[in-house]
Amino acid sequence: MSIRDAPGPEHAPTFSHDCGINGVVLGTAPHVVYEQGVLTELYRPEWVGVFGADEPVEHLYTVYSPDGGLRNEFYFHEHTLDRYMLMLGQLDIGLYDPRPSSSSFRAFTVVSLGQAGTGLSTAVRIPPGVWHSLRWMSDSGMFLVAKSPGYNQKTPDEIRIPMHELPVEITWDTV
Repeated sequence: MSIRDAPGPEHAPTFSHDCGINGVVLGTAPHVVYEQGVLTELYRPEWVGVFGADEPVEHLYTVYSPDGGLRNEFYFHEHTLDRYMLMLGQLDIGLYDPRPSSSSFRAFTVVSLGQAGTGLSTAVRIPPGVWHSLRWMSDSGMFLVAKSPGYNQKTPDEIRIPMHELPVEITWDTV
């Protein structure tokens, strides 16, 4: 005889807007530990924070890094909103705000994402124009990316800034 699950726990993500870069939102997804592992909820339309109200996801993919490491450049998008949700490992993201009209103009910060249960944020929203770079703090890892608008093969919306051209405010150690 089949048995319906009991009602689930009441839970919702937490969001923070105070990482030091205007428009960047950190989120911690709710998770449920059970006998076989951990169930982490990533998205519900009523959870406005990393995802905005009525905001489409036009491109969804994962990035797996079997060997960890560092991205040796910063990059940004003119029009694309990035949302990263960490699935496995720990990832540091360097963020720099070059937008003259922003209240955090020329600010640099590093945010850390960790998998569910680590006490770290599990997701970040990076608005267009904010430079970012990635450094794995774990031996390996994986994150999910939700973009709006989606990747355009003919005119990619990714501008790369080599490490030797970074402004002095960026103190991203490349070791």
